[in-house]
Amino acid sequence: MTKQITPEKVIHITWLSVVITLCWPLPINSDRNKIFCFKILQICSIINACLLFLPMLYFCYVHFDDLIATSSCVCLTIGVSQNIFQTIVCSVKHVSLQRIVEEMIVCIKEAEQYEREIFYKYIKKCYVFCGCSIACTYVTAVGFSLRPAILPVPFPFDVEYPFPVNYTSVYIIIYMQHVCVCFQSAAQICISSFGGLLLWFTAARFECLAVNLERSTDTDTLIDCVKKQLHLRRYGEEVLNNFRFMVLYAVGVATFALTLCCIMMIVDVPLFVKIQYIGACVTVLTEIYLYTWPADYLIDMSMGIPQSAYNSIWYDRRLEMQKNLLNMLTYQKPLVLSIRCIVPELSLRYYCSYLSNAFSIFTTLRVMIQN
Repeated sequence: MTKQITPEKVIHITWLSVVITLCWPLPINSDRNKIFCFKILQICSIINACLLFLPMLYFCYVHFDDLIATSSCVCLTIGVSQNIFQTIVCSVKHVSLQRIVEEMIVCIKEAEQYEREIFYKYIKKCYVFCGCSIACTYVTAVGFSLRPAILPVPFPFDVEYPFPVNYTSVYIIIYMQHVCVCFQSAAQICISSFGGLLLWFTAARFECLAVNLERSTDTDTLIDCVKKQLHLRRYGEEVLNNFRFMVLYAVGVATFALTLCCIMMIVDVPLFVKIQYIGACVTVLTEIYLYTWPADYLIDMSMGIPQSAYNSIWYDRRLEMQKNLLNMLTYQKPLVLSIRCIVPELSLRYYCSYLSNAFSIFTTLRVMIQN
């Protein structure tokens, strides 16, 4: 079963999950006309999100006295703002994203059998969790789009317009815009799967390089491995730079959502509202985890290259090669996704401490409100 899930299929599924965000870059050989049209579509996507963002802010202003309605709308507003932010980031970094995606596609196409086996191992490790998270995200988007059919609300999002919307044509146009933004928001959440794919791929390439290094038998092969290592480190740093601000925004959104959820768990609100906030928290925490899991693995794999050099049969080699291997062992700086003063190191250790701090905040708020 896992053998049938090829790296090419994984890339295609990930592309399908984020294609409507317009964040997946065009092929590197695209002409100027295609790039121009793509940029226009990105601008239209941002404008579309802004056309919903402003009525949601107006709703918060009009219903400021209603805690439940306002807090719910604020959460959704932040989710819509993520559409705008991530589309802008991907537009700015389009050329860089083109390079790293193109290199990934070419590398997988030209991979040797042992490299493909390593790719299959990584696919087996995470395809169930990543696939389920993408599916659940879009199922939630479908359910949210049908919100007016279930609840006594006119539109999926909580909005207020300064003009009448009870005309059929106006209502249909606004409703379709809401549905469009709803699915765009779901696709923007799946951007974490896109980032995770590139991080997993980088970690897998480090493991492939480690295998090459252990097989090296002469100085020329070792020099070739060192060149590949330097190139791979530059590639990994470029991947991290492309998604650093998206991770920062996701952490900020998660922090706000968790704090709001803690308040809703303590105050007297309907059970349905509490379930909504729990679902929102699970979503944002899953989004961060899809970055954290491969980022943590990348740290280990980037540190594993010197260990692979040591595991090779270096003691049977010439003195010159032993000295070269010793130089490799002295360079052990890992590839880390970090954000100065905010995220020291995106790893599973950080993720666990983040959750621990969230529960501490919940306990503190509970004591404050009860007193």
